[in-house]
Amino acid sequence: MYTVRSESRNKSMAVHIQNPHENRKVEDIAQEMVGKRTFIGWPFLQEGLVTAVSDSLFKYEKLVLVPGTLAKVVSNPHSHQSLSHWKGKAERIETLYSKRCGVITGARLKRLESGALVKDYEGPEKELEQAVQMVISEVASEDPRFIEKDAPPLSEEFPDGTNIFFLGEHAYGVAAQVSSTTDSALSVVLAFFLSDKTENNKFKIIVDSRISQHYLPSFKAASTIGMSPRALSKITSSFMVPSDHQKNNLGLSIKFEAKGLKVIDYSRKAGRYWEFSEKAVDLIREYKVGPIWLALRTSLTFTLMLGSRK
Repeated sequence: MYTVRSESRNKSMAVHIQNPHENRKVEDIAQEMVGKRTFIGWPFLQEGLVTAVSDSLFKYEKLVLVPGTLAKVVSNPHSHQSLSHWKGKAERIETLYSKRCGVITGARLKRLESGALVKDYEGPEKELEQAVQMVISEVASEDPRFIEKDAPPLSEEFPDGTNIFFLGEHAYGVAAQVSSTTDSALSVVLAFFLSDKTENNKFKIIVDSRISQHYLPSFKAASTIGMSPRALSKITSSFMVPSDHQKNNLGLSIKFEAKGLKVIDYSRKAGRYWEFSEKAVDLIREYKVGPIWLALRTSLTFTLMLGSRK
């Protein structure tokens, strides 16, 4: 864990928190907690009101569907953007507690495609050397949170009426609902329209017919255009400039670093670094000689100067 922004050099004591909601349905947790007060931010507790409960796929809220009736728990699937946000937030919470507070909030188990839970060991970069005579093959009492489990029956894992995402060939990614189960298969009802298939086929034809683009690393693209790599990074993303008590986006928005999103035919990410196509380079050249660039250059230079002083 970390103390005063650096990793502790001495042994640290960690508190393992047992999850009382483990193996419960998220709908049941939402029914129990949404709309009621709770206390958050342990160990420095602060009172709050639960407005929703979410997992990696859905957000569960209480909504009044028919005026005059009681509110019911409704599950809404995360948007594509929210999926990555949810995962990032969950990892930040776990990192905060483990690194700053010495509190382990969850067990390290991963789920296989079969549904079985197996232990997820750290990578080779964290290997430790141990004396063989100090290694114990078995213990009398294992931590129940780290016990591997076989895949549960499909009827238990996916009860009738469960909302899922279909990952089959012809309607990949559409919302679906489980209608029945057997020992080895699910029957599902797809929220799918024939017009969607036609649109997907048209989109596929457009993607397949794209002209292959030659991409340049960001530093080479910057050199070709005649600007610094940092200035290129600023204008190719969202660049907010204040004007008349509001902020306007004067960037080209062809890459989104925080979300890890690209714009097809214009940008892509190779590992940790961005690359830009010839089409993107031409666009930036046009942008650079336009009136916006003349007004933006002062603001951009000022921003970079402030950044260099930090």
